[in-house]
Amino acid sequence: MNKCQLVRKDQQYWLKQANSQLSLTNVWDRFIENNSIEHLTVSNILPYLTSMEADLAMLTWFDSLAIKGEIQLSVPNIDYFIQLWQSATWDNQDLLNADSNARKAFAGLWGGQQNCNPRNDNYQTNQHDIYKSGYNQARLKLLLERAGFCEIQIHVEGAQINANATKTMLRGERQISTHYDQIRPDHLNRYEFACEQLAGLTQEDQVLDLACGIGYGTLMLAKHTGAKVTGVDIEQAAIAHAKQHFNNENTTFSCQDAKLLDIAANTQDAVVSFETIEHVDFDQQLLDVFFEVLKPGGHLICSTPNQDVMPFDPVKFEFHLKHYTNRELVDLLLTSGFRDVELYAQHDPVSGRVVAGSDGCFTLAKAVKP
Repeated sequence: MNKCQLVRKDQQYWLKQANSQLSLTNVWDRFIENNSIEHLTVSNILPYLTSMEADLAMLTWFDSLAIKGEIQLSVPNIDYFIQLWQSATWDNQDLLNADSNARKAFAGLWGGQQNCNPRNDNYQTNQHDIYKSGYNQARLKLLLERAGFCEIQIHVEGAQINANATKTMLRGERQISTHYDQIRPDHLNRYEFACEQLAGLTQEDQVLDLACGIGYGTLMLAKHTGAKVTGVDIEQAAIAHAKQHFNNENTTFSCQDAKLLDIAANTQDAVVSFETIEHVDFDQQLLDVFFEVLKPGGHLICSTPNQDVMPFDPVKFEFHLKHYTNRELVDLLLTSGFRDVELYAQHDPVSGRVVAGSDGCFTLAKAVKP
């Protein structure tokens, strides 16, 4: 098993691999091949990082772990030290007593602050032993979730918090969360648009959400339309996450390859598939599949980056194969048999609302199977 440990030494951070020498690293820099570590231990490092450094470090650690890899974290419990601070007696005697509540609370909230006395010869101006951030159970859980970790277990033991979490799937462009407030607005806005367009559906209708990821959009469609919605994704871990966190009585989730889709022809009243065709090398075949499973009169709602506004760059978009101009997208839809194609746009690549038009960073298309 490839195990690694991050160790703090003064202001520097060291990566310690099993049976190997220590090597200097910044904890937010890539320090090892991605997807290669099975277990990573991070002991009492997070408090010395700013909030933004901690966010970036957690993403780096997530990427370094293999699928099913685990991270083990330990941090001081700021809630414990706040209570200690509030109960402390603040007088000269307690400030001189290293075992007093006042001294222990101060160290727990702001670090040991060794060699920080300007009266002493060993005074250091770099203030290396000062905490820059604090953690309680809720904040540590949020930090792990935002990075994409799942199966989070947190144990509070007085002054210490210990956490274990697992990388269950690759992050890539996939949204990984258990809460809607951690999903990017542009992703949510696409599903809200689909919900509005399909508002006429009933509980007798069937909707396919292909490339559903962790299923937050599938659940949105089910709640807003009342229809029976099937979420399909090729990633088994994403489907397992969807079943656990984003399901109700109107949702069904299935792990399938779109090329081998096990959905009967002419059974779906609508198909929704956002940001999918730019990831596959069978774009026309994929649209043919959508056309086949739809009932006559059924609607397809899909989206893809707009090549005219956001040109394809293989470095910037490492998980994409190409981007499509609006003309290319419409031609693909017409070739598969769709008609009455309408185009919509998202102008902001992070938080854009869906509006009528075709000049956005992302193009959404609505089309009908005649």
